[in-house]
Amino acid sequence: MSSRIELVAPDPTDCKKGSAFREKCLPFVALSWGLCAFFPIGVMYLNLLLMLTALAFAPDWMQRVRKLRQESVVLPIALMVVWTLLAAAVGDWFPDTATRLFHVFRVALVLSIGLMLTAGEARMALAGFLLAAIFAALLVCAHHIWGMPDWAIWNGLLSSRNNFSSGNMITLATACGVYFFLGIRKGLRHEDRWLFLGAGLALSIVVSLHAFSRNSQLLLVLLLMTAVLCRFRSLRAAIFGLAVVVALAGSMWQFSSRTQSRFHELVANLQAAEVGGSYATSGGVRWRMYQEAAQGMAAHPVFGMGVGSWLPHWRTVWLELEKDGLPAVQRQFSEINNPHDDFLLAGMETGVPGMLILIWLVARFVRTGWRQASAAGSVTVLIGASVFTTALVNAPFRDAAFGMTLLWLLAVSVAAHGEVKR
Repeated sequence: MSSRIELVAPDPTDCKKGSAFREKCLPFVALSWGLCAFFPIGVMYLNLLLMLTALAFAPDWMQRVRKLRQESVVLPIALMVVWTLLAAAVGDWFPDTATRLFHVFRVALVLSIGLMLTAGEARMALAGFLLAAIFAALLVCAHHIWGMPDWAIWNGLLSSRNNFSSGNMITLATACGVYFFLGIRKGLRHEDRWLFLGAGLALSIVVSLHAFSRNSQLLLVLLLMTAVLCRFRSLRAAIFGLAVVVALAGSMWQFSSRTQSRFHELVANLQAAEVGGSYATSGGVRWRMYQEAAQGMAAHPVFGMGVGSWLPHWRTVWLELEKDGLPAVQRQFSEINNPHDDFLLAGMETGVPGMLILIWLVARFVRTGWRQASAAGSVTVLIGASVFTTALVNAPFRDAAFGMTLLWLLAVSVAAHGEVKR
């Protein structure tokens, strides 16, 4: 009888090997997501699926769940989900409601799995992200020198085609801010310092000269000032950072004709919208969308106009504004599924409380990083500043092209602290 039991009993050595294999998978999956930061959105969803699978089979998954529950940022994440569900239950159901709910759950899931990583896994992910940024910059340079084939895997990085192109430049500007901070922190060898600063300079040149997105260029300037503030943590640092920003902005303006033309175009767009009522431009349509979202929030301050209400409302508004416009132009502008401001979108659809919860969520991440007073904490502040700024001019919480990897990196940067901060 005992011999039969020995035959069917699992070998303890095999169990340990299986457990070790599952444990070793997570760092490589985390690294993979970081390395794929500039790949198409489908690759990001694949990495999300791989990460969920690796976490589900991790031998210490219960310990990771307990760690997640102890994080101070979990409360605003949970409140974001709960308040959105409450607003959806109280308000009307729209064709876009299910999509909006999906993205709210996606954001909560991405943030949660990032927080569940160990410090070592999180640092692997951040290292992959920084390496991917260097590869992306080299790819852009190669494209301008020799020309690269028009492949789907990188065409969103090499040309301005859709939201993903803008999101790539925003992510590249974020990496530049991180490199710059790593290059000015204390205790570095000269070789390492110049390596980090050189990488940051290369990325800043790519964003300044290649990016079609004004938002990424403004974000780059802001992140450099934030990096100086994180390094010195004083008013003097803020003043010095402002001087650096002014010098950089002046250089960017002087040497980038594309930057000049884009900002001149923005001023002309806003003037045409205010004086002539012409909103069929990049700047004009944004200005009108901000107005509509703010008015909707003011009219329904508690629960908003309803989750998913933006798109049907905006279609009606735009078709009324441009009655005599070309059909192609009407379709292009009337199908914009967010007002290019996540805070205003949350306020319009879920009321002032929904907007405040979203602001609190990002601020809580930034506060957690600032209190850490370390290199990892400063990286959290930088990525948090990037998310906050992007949410003011785009929709990282609504659009996965902007926020899928950026939000995951925000949570990962907190996990990299190595200890739970309340």
